[in-house]
Amino acid sequence: MTQKRPRILLVDDDPALRRFVQMALEDMPVDLVACDSVNAAVQVLQQGTVQTIVTDLMMPGESGLGLLQRLKDQPALRGTARVVILSAGLTTAKREQLAHMGVWSMLDKPVSVVQLITCMEEALAPPAAPAPRPEAAAAVVARWPENTERAHAQTAIDLFFAGNGELFRSYRASCLAQFPHDVQTGDAAWEALDLVALRHLAHNFKSVLRMLGYPALSTQAQALEENCALGQTAPAMDGWQTLRTGLLALGKP
Repeated sequence: MTQKRPRILLVDDDPALRRFVQMALEDMPVDLVACDSVNAAVQVLQQGTVQTIVTDLMMPGESGLGLLQRLKDQPALRGTARVVILSAGLTTAKREQLAHMGVWSMLDKPVSVVQLITCMEEALAPPAAPAPRPEAAAAVVARWPENTERAHAQTAIDLFFAGNGELFRSYRASCLAQFPHDVQTGDAAWEALDLVALRHLAHNFKSVLRMLGYPALSTQAQALEENCALGQTAPAMDGWQTLRTGLLALGKP
């Protein structure tokens, strides 16, 4: 009789992040179910059990904190699944809050392939394995070379893709194909002066661009996210125009 493969539920609104996790875990003997919202994730949990839940915190609509509260209020929904947070901006106070909400482990974005695989292997280990570890894994600190796109790409390959250039190039190609659609989403938010939507988009770009070896664009995305969070409309509108120009230039000769 064939042993049933463990299921991992991934909840993240960013398609680039979902692709990265799918590629990183491709060789693991698991079934990955990816959802772009809390509502979709709840439907999956209602239909069957999973062994690990990996969720972002900042998402449009109901946030990852909302999902954690649902799991706390409805224990049957969670079952015995271990919960891993994969998110940016995990402050000490936020980590303590998450630990009290039953989170098993935390990973900072951007996460490396090695960190992600190691965490998933530990999360899927039998209960006799070491006790839950609510502390966050150390964030990957990038020391970028001062010049050349090729050098930045190699730094990203070494830091986030465990030296796997083929995986990096495949992920980069999928992201470049998605960026024009993301720019359209950003343009719509810009025209509507929708700082909330722009903030979500910038939040996602911040990690993805760093993983792709574009630290300057990642910094622009971070500045845009911060301006949106502060309600600084004019700087945010200007920041989006600067970022979109850089995004549309990627991949061009």
